[in-house]
Amino acid sequence: MPWYAVLALAVMVMAALVVVFGSGDSRQVAGTIGIFAGNLAAGVLFIVRSRSLGTGERRAWTLVGVGLCVAASGIVVVALQLVVTGDAPTFGPTDLFFIIGYSTALVGFASLPHTAGNVLQRARTAVDGVIGAIAIGALLWVLVLIPIVEGLADAVAWERIIGSLYPLVDLAVVVIIMMVTVRRSSYRFDLRMLLFTGAVLMQTVADISFLVDGVGRSFSETEPLFLAYLAASTLFLSTALVVDRVPQPKEYADRRLPLWSLLAPYTSAAVMVGVLVARIWDADLDQGDRILLVAALVVAILVIGRQGIAIRENRMIVERQRSDLVSSISHELRTPLTAMVGFLAVLQEDPKLHLEERVEMIEVVVDQATYLERIIEDLLLLAHDDPSRIELDVSEHGISTIVASSLLSTSIDPSCVTVEVDPGLSAVIDAGRLQQVLVNLLSNARRYGGDLCLVTARDDGGRLIIEVHDSGPGVPKKHELTIWERFERGPNRYNASIPGSGIGLAMVRAIAEAHGGRATYRPSDRLGGACFVIDLPGRVGRREPRLIAPSNTMAIG
Repeated sequence: MPWYAVLALAVMVMAALVVVFGSGDSRQVAGTIGIFAGNLAAGVLFIVRSRSLGTGERRAWTLVGVGLCVAASGIVVVALQLVVTGDAPTFGPTDLFFIIGYSTALVGFASLPHTAGNVLQRARTAVDGVIGAIAIGALLWVLVLIPIVEGLADAVAWERIIGSLYPLVDLAVVVIIMMVTVRRSSYRFDLRMLLFTGAVLMQTVADISFLVDGVGRSFSETEPLFLAYLAASTLFLSTALVVDRVPQPKEYADRRLPLWSLLAPYTSAAVMVGVLVARIWDADLDQGDRILLVAALVVAILVIGRQGIAIRENRMIVERQRSDLVSSISHELRTPLTAMVGFLAVLQEDPKLHLEERVEMIEVVVDQATYLERIIEDLLLLAHDDPSRIELDVSEHGISTIVASSLLSTSIDPSCVTVEVDPGLSAVIDAGRLQQVLVNLLSNARRYGGDLCLVTARDDGGRLIIEVHDSGPGVPKKHELTIWERFERGPNRYNASIPGSGIGLAMVRAIAEAHGGRATYRPSDRLGGACFVIDLPGRVGRREPRLIAPSNTMAIG
């Protein structure tokens, strides 16, 4: 322990003894010196010992140290004012040192990195903290601060301003304490958090007592709770002594928040409502007002209960979606894996296979492995749910060539497919990604459509419009929007006889959006089934040399 910390502890112990057993001015002098020594030593120790911490914690605890040093300098300024003038008002310009100092320390404490989670967790924690703080603040205002406000009404301007700022700082203390109480931390028990929380709570109690006792009086006439202030300084110094002892991360993540941390902010709100009802009920209310009061309380309770039911319902939906996802992805991955394992087992067990048979089996394994790789890549891309993350290798390509390659990449019967592509049509696109789109749409047409399929591609004023029609039953109206969501299979979500992972159309939409376009669905006006449309604005390039017959209709077979 540094020598100045030992000295500060000794000074605070002596100050506490004088405050308890002394009398008159000696109590004021001893208490003031003890608070100054404790805050200054704690502030310096925070700054010095936080240098060994990581960037986030170093910045946070350094702010705490700077704030305590500023508050300690305020004590020096007040002492100088008392020496020069002989006395001073309880509240004045010098109190800005304390308000700024303690506010800085609170900002540092609130910015500790492991007190925050993701954006939603921080928002939820902040709302919980504000709810508890508003409730406590309202109770303090009604039960404690109203006499202070009434006393400040006749005070000078500085006293009214400073006296009004202290309750705001104390309210901020309650908000931060609530946020820290209900936080979801990834660390084990942190002694620093406990000590610092105790320090600011003791500081808040002492400040409120000082406000109540000091309104309209001079500093020499006021008797602060020096023991509470000294206890706060001692806890600040104790926190600084262990600030470089970072707790170990948990070996596992808590799945649920403790019930007490959820109820903590709302307990004070319930007390506030109880006090409000008691005060209103005793007032002169007619029967209509009492009915409205009771109805408002019942509605509030029902709203809270409804939120609890909604949370439970959402959890069940998430669990069901997770189960469906696992089942769907397992089925989709099992098909290529089964083929790969089967052919590899034959290759391993039968060394007398002809070379042609071996080559054929290896080609099947390679095709299935490539298919499996594409599924995994699609899953990784869809996990981000951000089309801008899809990297495009853009250049000008002939659309008829891409359509032909897509047909060869599927198991669809070419004799059942009609292709209509504008002669010489080319576009500035990622050919591999556009082929992936067509393969997905053609595969869906084979699985869910009828016997016929039509692929069209045209130039619509610089827009590349590609349509894939089928002669199947189409998509039911209620599923027209949901089929574009990840892992959604529309009316076939529970049909295990038809394979599918529910990621094909999601990838189609993501690739179209990555090209600056969109993917849509409508009933087919050509074949009577489904029609999926890819609309890519500004993608049509120069005309490529004519590679197909003069007729706009080409049957591949």
